[in-house]
Amino acid sequence: MRSVVRRLRAIISNVLLGGEETDVSAAVSAADSIAYMKAALIEIEQELLRHQISAKWELMHRMERLQPPERQLTCALCGHSGPPETFAQLDSTCIFEGGKISRHQCPKCEVIFGSSLMMSLSKEELSNEYEWHYRVFSEGDSTEQELRAFHALNPERDKKYVNWGSGAWSRSVEVLRAGGWQVFGYEPHGSAGGEGDAILRSLDELVAIKPSGIYSNNVLEHLRHPIDELKTMSSLLPTGGMMSHATPCFEYRFEFTRFHLFFFLGRSRHILADRAGLKMVDYVVDGDFMNLLLARP
Repeated sequence: MRSVVRRLRAIISNVLLGGEETDVSAAVSAADSIAYMKAALIEIEQELLRHQISAKWELMHRMERLQPPERQLTCALCGHSGPPETFAQLDSTCIFEGGKISRHQCPKCEVIFGSSLMMSLSKEELSNEYEWHYRVFSEGDSTEQELRAFHALNPERDKKYVNWGSGAWSRSVEVLRAGGWQVFGYEPHGSAGGEGDAILRSLDELVAIKPSGIYSNNVLEHLRHPIDELKTMSSLLPTGGMMSHATPCFEYRFEFTRFHLFFFLGRSRHILADRAGLKMVDYVVDGDFMNLLLARP
């Protein structure tokens, strides 16, 4: 925090008060001073947000430690309940200022779920977590993986398709539309970005376009209620309509972020499909690309 204050003083001195000349102030012209100041203030805002996120989660972990230990655990996917010692515990550390992450693996369906703190957040609280996160951090480009997920649908030119959770870190909608495909992005969270006429924000808009297929990349593991979400997707599709969902979290990978709530190992993929009323058509693993193909019966 002290470093933030020192930096803010330096900006005021260099740009606003005409303080001693530094390498930075000498390099920029008077016309560039405002742009420099804005960029520096954005960096300071992000640093302050990181401090806030870290402090918030440190407090949440302290409050959790004050609670009595759980006598029963319930799987967030299949609903199996049992003593905590019957669930394997997997611990990691969140690289996005979230502290320790404790997850559990269900002995019945094999899904890994958690942390309990993230799972306990309300819809509004979870939305706020993402809003703060995307003001500080950004995702890598996932265009290539999304294109593979799309083409796994065996799409047809005269039909419409939706990239579920399209975000701002992929150009798959742009690339596919430029290639003549009728593809739309669905991104209900404004904090995740994505703009343009092809980006839909509401379920009503999705109903209106009548999609024949849905694809996603790095989405299933983020969903608080994946079965319900898949049911919603299925309701938008015609009989036989396909879904293609790619994520490395079909294995226990990328566990270093608290935003990954589920890892669909083993039997859990079949249970996920069955509980959502879907048919599991195929499951493909090709290096880092893992894709689950589902159909509405």
